[in-house]
Amino acid sequence: MQYGNVIMEHHQPAPSFLVQLLHSVPHINITLHRVNDTFNPNSTVYTESLGILASIPAALLIISLVFLLLYLLTRCCDRKPRKPKSHGCQKCTLIFFAIICCAAIGLGLYGNDDLHNGVLQIFGSGRKIEQLILNVRNQTEMVKHNLKSKVVLSELEQIFEQPPHRPNVTALYMLHDTVKMAKDNTTFAINALETIVYLTRPAYTDITLKSLLDTYEFYEELRWPITLGFLTFLLLLCIILMIGATRSSRCALIFFSVCGLLAVTVCWLLSGIYLASAVALGDFCMKPNDFICSHPKLKDVQYTYCSTVGTNRYVLRLNESKVHVDRAKESLETVTSIGMDLYPGIQISSKVNKINGELDDSKRQLTALSVMLDRRTVAEHYADATRSLCEGGLLGLTLMLLASLVSAAILSLLVCVDSHTWIYLTKKRPGYEDKAETTPLFPAGANASPAAPIIASGTMTVNRTLLHAQTATSNGSTGGAAGAGAGTGTLIPTSGRNGTTHGMRGASGHHTLGRLPSQHAPMMGPNNGKYATLSKQCKTLESNDFY
Repeated sequence: MQYGNVIMEHHQPAPSFLVQLLHSVPHINITLHRVNDTFNPNSTVYTESLGILASIPAALLIISLVFLLLYLLTRCCDRKPRKPKSHGCQKCTLIFFAIICCAAIGLGLYGNDDLHNGVLQIFGSGRKIEQLILNVRNQTEMVKHNLKSKVVLSELEQIFEQPPHRPNVTALYMLHDTVKMAKDNTTFAINALETIVYLTRPAYTDITLKSLLDTYEFYEELRWPITLGFLTFLLLLCIILMIGATRSSRCALIFFSVCGLLAVTVCWLLSGIYLASAVALGDFCMKPNDFICSHPKLKDVQYTYCSTVGTNRYVLRLNESKVHVDRAKESLETVTSIGMDLYPGIQISSKVNKINGELDDSKRQLTALSVMLDRRTVAEHYADATRSLCEGGLLGLTLMLLASLVSAAILSLLVCVDSHTWIYLTKKRPGYEDKAETTPLFPAGANASPAAPIIASGTMTVNRTLLHAQTATSNGSTGGAAGAGAGTGTLIPTSGRNGTTHGMRGASGHHTLGRLPSQHAPMMGPNNGKYATLSKQCKTLESNDFY
């Protein structure tokens, strides 16, 4: 179905550079052959080409996930210790690319706002056209009702049923015929208006402009806040990453690694959707009128916009109705002149003038409807909608596509570097040992007896009380001979509770560490017999063991 192609081409604006660029993207099918790039969503070949374009970012998603898996496997097998200073470069890399990712997300926010504003302008122009068609339908119904009730059903014929004052059969016959002609023309005018009402009341199978606007407006009310929330979530992820890299927080870095994988997946998938949508919109904006006027179920659009000046069905029916109203008015003028001659005593002119006034009002309303349905008036609304979609809306969608692609690539890199960073932050620094465990029991140069055995480093620590006691007794008198009942001087450590050593037991006597031996029972052995030799198996002495 074609509607005035020459005039449509004259009013169709030239496509922008962005539209031509997106339209030039190759459209290929599953066999990698070029297909027709004319916008036609009802064609399976065309939708197949768009699906192949959308699968390109999905393939990049699979490649990035496989690369990340192989990278993490190599990191798990890497046991080489890293110096703390080596993480500085990784942290700087994380912060730098996180800032770039924030800039890309900001570009996506800007594009989302542009697309939303463009779609809102489309809805505004569409609502104006919808309201225009609704007003035409309502006013047509009103004009039809007035003509039927006040002209066709008038009692004008009953007036001329009475015998005339001046018998004239020819004039009386002409009078009745003229009244009938006026009512017939009025009926023809009503029939033309009923055609307009029928055209403005679409069938159930037709896609009305109102249903399209309601459907897409509902989708836009969901799309805009969801996209805004997702981009805000990506910004928060980048901020968490920068905080974690600055403070060397493993929790923050691990959180970014987990959520970053989800974000990378969603970004690549959104890139595929945006790519297919942008290319399809570019194809549509190359020749938007061709698709709108060739759609078989968009009757409202076709009758108001696609038709030329002489083929608008609404205007044709309105003009037809006005012609019949004019003929009815001419017939009423004849009725008035003949009736006044035949019925001079009856006020015929007042009744005829009342009907004539109703015809004049109907004609004015029909003229106003013709101006409302003029193609130039409707084309202005369609031009605003097309310009909003193909300029602001397409630009916003393209910016969202670029932002999604850049964000997906940078987030993939950030997840790799972040995983490389927090994996090595979990390891302890090499050579880290407890200094308290490596302190020798008797440091070199200490004032000890030559006969005392050398204690290996790292075996035990000595209680401060024991060291003070040794210093105090090393300046006293030397031990004498072994007393009666004394043993051989070899002491064995005894274990108490908690694994601590409470004292030494000799072969034939008992002594407790922490107290000096009695003067009446001197002992022989190393360190003048005052302190026993500690074995390597002794555990660390605690201060509470002496009190």
